[in-house]
Amino acid sequence: MADYQPWYAGQTYPSWQIPLNAGGAPDNLTGITITNFTLIFRNLNSVDTVGGGTFTVYSTYPAVVLYKPTVNDVTAAGNGSFVSGSFTGNIIIEALYPPSNSATDRPIWDPVPFTITAV
Repeated sequence: MADYQPWYAGQTYPSWQIPLNAGGAPDNLTGITITNFTLIFRNLNSVDTVGGGTFTVYSTYPAVVLYKPTVNDVTAAGNGSFVSGSFTGNIIIEALYPPSNSATDRPIWDPVPFTITAV
């Protein structure tokens, strides 16, 4: 699991570097299609909001992706998981994987603790 990562509301730069671990061990992204990835914000009340940003592969092994957040991802107006102007919870990465590239082959990696702080 990655270290605690604070972020400021409204900040969309730089991209977030997110290690993808399953059961605490690094995964391998060989053969994946990066456009099949989804980021989910899950707050402490278990409210989920799907992110609207884009992914880039940083490293296939150990698996690390970059996520470029949108303004909606990092503001209370756009992210339904915000409480009192900030977000505290986990970011969760899901993907559609070969061979089916469907929900049949959908890994969900270890959650990453994350906070977006009001400025």
